[in-house]
Amino acid sequence: MDYRELLLLRAARETGVLDALVSNAYTVDDVAREAGVTERAARVTVDALLDMGLLEDVEEGVEPTNRMLGFVTKTDVRSIGRLPHELDTVEALVDLPETMQTGAVPERPGNWTRNRLGARAGEDDASVRAAVTAAVREHPDADDVLVVADGPGQHAVEFARRGFDATLLDTQAVVDAVDPLLERERVDLVAGDPLEGVEGVDGEFDIVFHAGVAREYGPDDNRRLLSAASDAAAENALAIHVDTFRNGTPDAAVAAELLATTEHGGCYEEGAVGEWFADAGFADVRAGDVPGTDYRFVAGRRRATQ
Repeated sequence: MDYRELLLLRAARETGVLDALVSNAYTVDDVAREAGVTERAARVTVDALLDMGLLEDVEEGVEPTNRMLGFVTKTDVRSIGRLPHELDTVEALVDLPETMQTGAVPERPGNWTRNRLGARAGEDDASVRAAVTAAVREHPDADDVLVVADGPGQHAVEFARRGFDATLLDTQAVVDAVDPLLERERVDLVAGDPLEGVEGVDGEFDIVFHAGVAREYGPDDNRRLLSAASDAAAENALAIHVDTFRNGTPDAAVAAELLATTEHGGCYEEGAVGEWFADAGFADVRAGDVPGTDYRFVAGRRRATQ
């Protein structure tokens, strides 16, 4: 979306216009009365939402389309879509000047976790398959996998559908949100802190897989993350990070988002990530493309114990 459209949506959410439209407001007059905004503001906003495909005309006036479903219900994160999380990110970016001064990100909205899961659930299936394929090509003899901080679990599900014994480790809040969605998938869910090692995870794994995880943490926590991966890895196992890396051309948009939404996250150079792998005891550290995507990977093998 154009930044002006996102800011209009932010204002509509802040003023209660969106709440009115997804509850009992069908006309411009209804919106103005329910949200306490001017008739002009209600009319312009309704017209804009119609143009964006978020509303449609009906006999009574207007009503939300499926694109607005993420503002109606949060039960199934797959139905939320990207838009609510985009608005949460815009909110954080608006507060960025204060964050830059204090170093503390603003308090997150109550639905932050589910909105973020909804955005991640919207990732293209081909991109998910490509990331999993990249890991499998690096360790074609693997049988089981620990997928770390996978959100709604698309990568874990893809591994499971390829015959892997798949375990997904994520925070309790995420596990609670995605458990109903994965109950028919051959994925074991474990609630825990990805930085705290293998507590609660049974066994050692042939692959320890991370997608879009490194960017969420600072350098020290990334070292802890890979130390935990080493603890979870079987001898000669593969640990792999799939992410967007800098390589001398930082993505300003991603960098700005991470500055606004994480305490210490960032876009890292592959060389730095490779050093963290080596420091955690991984050998044969290498980087490569994830074909058909904008992602690359950094991977290493757990050294054999002496």
